[in-house]
Amino acid sequence: MRSRRLRALAGTVLSVGAAGGVSLLLVLLALRSCGMTPGQMQDEILLREMNIEAGEAYRAARADDPGVVTLDNGLQVEMLARGDGPVPGPEDRVRVHYEGRHLDGRVFDSSRERGAPAVIAVKDTIPGWRQALTSMPEGSRARLVVPPQLAYGEGRAGPSIGPAETLLFEVELLEVLDGSGDGE
Repeated sequence: MRSRRLRALAGTVLSVGAAGGVSLLLVLLALRSCGMTPGQMQDEILLREMNIEAGEAYRAARADDPGVVTLDNGLQVEMLARGDGPVPGPEDRVRVHYEGRHLDGRVFDSSRERGAPAVIAVKDTIPGWRQALTSMPEGSRARLVVPPQLAYGEGRAGPSIGPAETLLFEVELLEVLDGSGDGE
């Protein structure tokens, strides 16, 4: 049984081509090093592929929506309100309210639900947030559709974010703080 599943996984690696096969092989090795069984690895690979397809379909469906700007790297930004304050740099910290959702609408994180804005260093955020924040004036609110390569990549992030997920965020930039923390 085990060798049959491993052969099936190897066949999957060969069927996706050289570039995709190398990426898939690395994912397989990482999963195996975490102690996953071949069946669990196969399930994880299937979930990853489904998440990639769902994310691509979601971004394609939103690409022509009014106000949605799709950047070359796949990040989609919809400005809901444009502020007139300073724009943070990568070394700044910011005070934000945000909500993170899966494509199906389930909330996985929310500063509003916690009842307090978050203070974070721009450089410590995921690449999609970093790119958006460094182009948003203070007082702005934006909806972001973040593809996996600009979020948490091929793997999982904690218990609630699956492999290769496209994530939805609504981010409100309340205040730009300097990098030293003197703004609090």
